[in-house]
Amino acid sequence: MSRLRKAYSPRVLELFEALPRSGDLPPGGQVVHGEALALDRGAWVRFEARIEQGHIADCRFRAWGCPHTLAAAALAAERLATGGELPDARGLARELEAPAEKLGRFLVVEDAIQALMSEMGQVQ
Repeated sequence: MSRLRKAYSPRVLELFEALPRSGDLPPGGQVVHGEALALDRGAWVRFEARIEQGHIADCRFRAWGCPHTLAAAALAAERLATGGELPDARGLARELEAPAEKLGRFLVVEDAIQALMSEMGQVQ
């Protein structure tokens, strides 16, 4: 764990260790999905959100990648579920104090968010 503490910010470690909002939504209601994959960047992210009255009522994620990728997906799912501002790759990277070379992985998270929002727009 000491190697991880040197390589990642405290916020990344907190999110990576807990992985809040990871997994599947409980059954029921109208659900939309958004997914993005970039094997060359070592990242896959899938969001699913329950829609109620045209808004996201709950959001979960599944992801594969480095701790930065998983932490960013957890943070994004929380923002989506609580009606916060839609996160973008650069904002997530800044908040998680990620090195510039990780931006590609954050772009995968952003692409999955955009896919989710696109599907949400199609069902309304």
